[in-house]
Amino acid sequence: MSQNFSGSRNIILFLLTSAFLITLIHLSLKSNQEKSEVIRIGLTQWPGFEHLFIAKKQGFFKQASLNIELVELSSLAEVRRAFERNKIDGMATTLVEVLEAYKYSSNIAQPILVTDYSKGADEILATEKLDSVKDLKGKKIGIEAGSMSTYLVYSALDMYNIQHSEVVLVPMDVHKLGKALKSKKVDAITSYPPISISIKKQLDVNIIFDSSQISQKLLDVVAVNTKTLAKHPKLQEHLRYAWKLTLDYVNEHPEDSLITLTERIPVSIEEFKDSMNSIQMVSTDEQEPYFKQDGEIINSLIKTGDIVFMNSEKKDIDYSKFLYSSTN
Repeated sequence: MSQNFSGSRNIILFLLTSAFLITLIHLSLKSNQEKSEVIRIGLTQWPGFEHLFIAKKQGFFKQASLNIELVELSSLAEVRRAFERNKIDGMATTLVEVLEAYKYSSNIAQPILVTDYSKGADEILATEKLDSVKDLKGKKIGIEAGSMSTYLVYSALDMYNIQHSEVVLVPMDVHKLGKALKSKKVDAITSYPPISISIKKQLDVNIIFDSSQISQKLLDVVAVNTKTLAKHPKLQEHLRYAWKLTLDYVNEHPEDSLITLTERIPVSIEEFKDSMNSIQMVSTDEQEPYFKQDGEIINSLIKTGDIVFMNSEKKDIDYSKFLYSSTN
């Protein structure tokens, strides 16, 4: 009888040990799969986003247990379309593209990192004949299609009590705006670095408005689709760590950093440094307040959404669905 009991106990111990080992192997494989799975982030040229290439080059993504591929695209509109078509998992972008992606595809991108905000880098450039926003009445304004440009223009018009219907917005590819202004197809355009730097070198223009005059911050974010976030619940935490390493490196190695920061964009180091005077980087320690239920992300989404969904069939938008929480 004791032999049978002993044998049964050994079998039970064996089965329990086997189950434990199988669970460990499963968890290990799952962890390795999560680490090795590539997360594709689309982005275009913008001084704030160039810092992500520091993270890639210096191995900070890997240090944070992230396998991130930075997918370079020619415009914010292309970034958004790639997201809508599931060719990328996330976007380095503005909140306009976050809402536009939902408007056109119902794909939900949730911001998980605020990289920076514009404090004068986004501008309205006009021909020499126009000296003020007041002069825009009855004029054509070239804007980047499906971007923060519309919000910038409407903010300027509202400040000067000009009706939106008193100007004509002409959406076009961001790279054609300078030519349109030069050929006088439009009277003014919206622009931002590095494109604005090139335009101002080629044309005599007046800066009649910029984002420093808007009380609301024009936020730039890394936003990721909800499916990817569900699979990677630690993604925000890990990305914030990589971002801390990145900004620390830039502060400690400014000269070396500037070489990487200007590798992709057609500006000199001095021009890049000058553009950064109009852009405020947001550190890891400053992130949390943006993501509160009454924080700047949700407030900016609501204000931006008033324009994005102005003539859309989608009404009564629940903006909280775009606000990521690690406890979701």
